Amino acid sequence: MSGGARGHVRETGQDAALAPEQPTDRRRAKGERARRALLEATLAIIEREGIAGVTHRRVTRAAGLPATSAAYHFGTINDLLEATLLFADREAAHALAACGRDADPIAAFSGWLVQDFTDQRPRIIAEYELFLYAARVPAIRPSARRWLSDLTALVQTWTPDRRATRVICAYVDGLLLHALVSGETPDRHDMEATIRALI
Repeated sequence: MSGGARGHVRETGQDAALAPEQPTDRRRAKGERARRALLEATLAIIEREGIAGVTHRRVTRAAGLPATSAAYHFGTINDLLEATLLFADREAAHALAACGRDADPIAAFSGWLVQDFTDQRPRIIAEYELFLYAARVPAIRPSARRWLSDLTALVQTWTPDRRATRVICAYVDGLLLHALVSGETPDRHDMEATIRALI
């Protein structure tokens, strides 16, 4: 290849890197922003009123988007609720991954869970309501199992014992449900000590 040709290739690559964002990319980014706004609005409605309060119209209004946006992105309420469940799970998965990278993952996990419960109690209630809804709708149960799978994967890095893993996961979920119903806040150090005792 000649020097001129190499120069042409180099310039073309630079031009591509500096080229303005294409209309398709802008539409995709706009669509993703709209979807996120709709999912956040759905969670906010469930926090305040429960799943019964979720409609396409109310979600769209809460998200501040054009009237048909929710129905455009999510054809049915089940589609919207499943996407909301997955959205919440992705955020939890990031937090679990961060705990797993900590020098003391059990302490990090206990601290995160208690802090999240303290700061985001209405959000946790909404997420558990979505889990219970999934129990009634078989089509979205796999999405609800994502949290259990992610939690199990983390606990398996602490112990190779499958029975201990199941017991710890059941303990964590049971503790949170008990705390939600009782109105009490779990104790970080008690949680950490219990998990270590179960390993």
